[in-house]
Formats: sequence, C-alpha cells, structure tokens
Amino acid sequence: MTLDPSIAIAICLLLATGLALELRIPSAIVEVLAGVVLVMLLPDISEVGWLEFLSHLGMLALMFVAGFELELDKLRRTWRACLTIGGASFLAPMAGVFVFAMLGLGLGVSGSLLVAVALSTTSLALVYHALKEHAGLADPQSQIMLAAASVVDVLSMVSLALLLGDVGWGTAALGLAVVLSAVSLPRIGSRLFRRYHGAVAEAELRFLLVVLVAIGFMGESVRGMHPAIIAFTIGIAMSGVVYETTAVKHKLEGLVFGFFAPLFFIHAGTQVQLSTIDATHLGHAAILLTLAVGLKYIATRAAARWVTGQNGHRIGVLFNYRMTFGIIGAEFGLQSGVISQGLFDVLMLVILASAALPGLLLRRKAGTA
Repeated sequence: MTLDPSIAIAICLLLATGLALELRIPSAIVEVLAGVVLVMLLPDISEVGWLEFLSHLGMLALMFVAGFELELDKLRRTWRACLTIGGASFLAPMAGVFVFAMLGLGLGVSGSLLVAVALSTTSLALVYHALKEHAGLADPQSQIMLAAASVVDVLSMVSLALLLGDVGWGTAALGLAVVLSAVSLPRIGSRLFRRYHGAVAEAELRFLLVVLVAIGFMGESVRGMHPAIIAFTIGIAMSGVVYETTAVKHKLEGLVFGFFAPLFFIHAGTQVQLSTIDATHLGHAAILLTLAVGLKYIATRAAARWVTGQNGHRIGVLFNYRMTFGIIGAEFGLQSGVISQGLFDVLMLVILASAALPGLLLRRKAGTA
C-alpha cells in the first residue's frame, strides 16, 4: 500500500520539528532533508499542487517576516560599523565564488553571479536566534551583529533583484506600486490595529495575511521583480507597525515558522535529485563550501576586529549561517535554466552544510568552555 503524498508531508512536518528540537539544529535543515527523502520514496510528490502553492506563500512569508527584523534606527546609529562588517561579509565570498564559478565551473557571467550571491548570504533569522540563545541581545556587540547581518540581507536582496528581474516598463510600474504600498500600508495597518486591537476576528493578523496574498498577486501579474524582493521591502515598511503590537508579530511568526516556512523548505528539498550527484559534484561542493565559508569567516572577522577592536571569531562563525536567500536564488536559477540540476543540487549541499556548521562550532565551544 502506497502512502498518500499529502499524509506523508504532514508526517514529515511533525517529525522534522521533533528531530530538530532533539538534535538542537535549525529545523529548516531537517525540513529540506525531509523533502529530499520524500522525493526518493514518493517520486510523485512534486505533483502535489497544494505543496507548491503553499511553499510559494511560505517563501513570501519568510521574506515578509525577515523585513521586520531590519531595524532602521540601529542601522542609523551604527551605520559605519554595520556597512564595513556587512559589506566585507558579503563581497569577499561573492568575489571568490564568482571567480571559481567562471573558471572552475565554466559558467557564464549571469550564472556565476547567481551562484556567488546565493553562497554569500547570511540568514538574519538564524543569527538572531543564535545570539538570543548563546549570548543575549542586549550588549552593544550583539546589536552591531544584528544590524550588520541586516546589511548583508539588503545587499543580497538588491543583488537578487538585479539578477532575477526582467527590467522594463512593467518593472517601473511595479516599482511605483511597491513604493506606494510601502508608504500607505503602514498607515492603514496602524489605524486598523488601533481600532480592532484584541478583536476575536483577528483583524490585524488577517490584514497581514491579505498583504502577503496581494504581494504574490503583484509579483505574478506584473513581471520584472521577484515577489521575494517585494515581500522583503513591504516587510521593512511594516516593521514599525508590527512592533507596536508584539502579540500580532508573535502570532504571525508562529504561523509562518510553524506551517508556511516548513512547507517552503520541504518543497525545496523535493527539488534535489541525489541520483545526479557524482564525485565531480561532491568535489565542486567541497571547493564552494571552503571558499564561501572560509572567505566569509576571514573577511567578517577581520572587519569586526578592525571596527570594534574585539576578537571577531564569534561573528565570523555566526555570519556563515545561510538558508532562505540562498535557496531562493538556487531555485530561481534552476527554474529559469541559468543553472543545471546538478549545480542546483551542489548549491543545496553547500547551503545545508554551511547552515549546520555554525551551530556545531558554537556548541563545541560551549561544551569546552
């Protein structure tokens, strides 16, 4: 008897959570691996329509929530340190990976840039949770780390916007619509939140979900700007309103990280085809991992030490957390034909390994302290 794909996905959602908590690793890693296993056991899993739809919504929700974490006040107060650390952390691995992709992998300029950007990102969400768990968020160095990670996020999104966009009149019209939305939605949301705060109908949460659906509609209807960029931009604009009502923020994050985001990561895992990975691909993955992790660590640590005068080891390790932005870039490259299935699998291996490595290093240091 063959297990129904929908039931299998539901089981994976539950098992991935428990396994991640027991192993004390980011649940996204387990969810991607669950997707890899699912497609091996159930090859028809990719034909489950609702998984693709909800995973797309999960990607938008992740970018929307990521925008909440970008606090402009922190960036204004420490902009020199943040730009120095964030710029070095993004540009150094990007340059090294780009050169190898051009010369070692034989990719064109666009493909090399896409690979370089995907492997130069930093997951602000994972940095936030690691600091909260291991060091706390109150000290000035942690605040600089968060703001610098935000800079890496912005640089990643700007780079992806340039790579993923199809610039034209549609882009200009969509850009204008995004700007108008970024200006008007916070005002509308603020009034709605004040008027219906605490209502049983959950008007605030419903408003944010409608905004998410509207972002998806905008991205699908007018080509020229990836929906992830729109979601991130609107999230930044809405961050002040959401932080005024922390209960709504927590509800939305619970919905995103408890349901939508896991489906996005599971769906990403189903795109991986282990049968295409051979010794050559593993060699490429090892080189890319060494370049991406090594150059980001060296550049981030050196910049942090120069700016703050303190040992930059911890920030060098933390900034090697990669996940959402890298997966979005890799998925787009595969779907648009810029990169091959084999290279997509290689990128996913590197992203997963680099997402797991900081947690292991931090745990080891804590265990030996």
